[in-house]
Amino acid sequence: MNLETRLRETMDRHAPSLAPREMPSGTASRVYRRRAVAIATTAALTTALVAGVAGLYRYLSGGPAIRPAAEQTVARPSTTEPGVTYAGPAPFAHLAPGEWPTVEVGGVERPYVDRESGAELDKTVVASGYVEGTAWTMTAFAVHGSGTCGELFLGETGDYGGVRFCSDGGEPGQMDLRIAGTSFGLGPLTAYTGVISDAVDRVVFELADGSRKAADLLQAPPGLDARSFVLFVPRDAAGRVVALDADGALVASEPLCVDSPAQLEQVTSCGNGLSTTFSAVSS
Repeated sequence: MNLETRLRETMDRHAPSLAPREMPSGTASRVYRRRAVAIATTAALTTALVAGVAGLYRYLSGGPAIRPAAEQTVARPSTTEPGVTYAGPAPFAHLAPGEWPTVEVGGVERPYVDRESGAELDKTVVASGYVEGTAWTMTAFAVHGSGTCGELFLGETGDYGGVRFCSDGGEPGQMDLRIAGTSFGLGPLTAYTGVISDAVDRVVFELADGSRKAADLLQAPPGLDARSFVLFVPRDAAGRVVALDADGALVASEPLCVDSPAQLEQVTSCGNGLSTTFSAVSS
């Protein structure tokens, strides 16, 4: 027996036993529980990931959600279109009696032209702008049997209503100054529109309080020879409209005929040039 063998035997006799130690009580069950929780968490995360991917796929493949037709709002084409809810616009002017509305001329990118009534008519925009922040548009055109006509609409799509006026609407009396006074109930707002003959050089509003205000005359489009005008006035304005010649002499006059604001969503009109009114789109 060599020296190396004797040393190994001596160390084996004196070394402590290497028998495995027992784990403390409860250790095994805690380990099993941790493994179960880890497995359950992994499964839940995997399920959520799969559901999310499936939902994303459905969204991308199906496009954005579409609102039911009953929740859509449409601005003017027809208030009888099936399956569509028409939401009437809210009142836009809050003017005290005697207060003049704020009016701007120009700035409307796409002036509204009504094509629902008289689609065959060649309607030309002669003026547009904003009144109390709401768009307005004035057109001019010819109508067989009614002479030169015009339409005034309020709203970007005419949804606040409008009025048509003509130089020969069948009303008796003078033909040099034909007017239509109109109350828009959703303003409430009052406007006077009209058509004048070649004998008229300017149109002036003479109000009951003694004030005077001239209306800007709008040039007729090619093919028409009658000019038109529009003036937004206080909702309770009283007095008259006068048509004067180049020398300032009176050619014709008509009373301001609007005596009270129209009901909400209604459009009422009066005057010797009135042809038709168009009420606001209602819900």
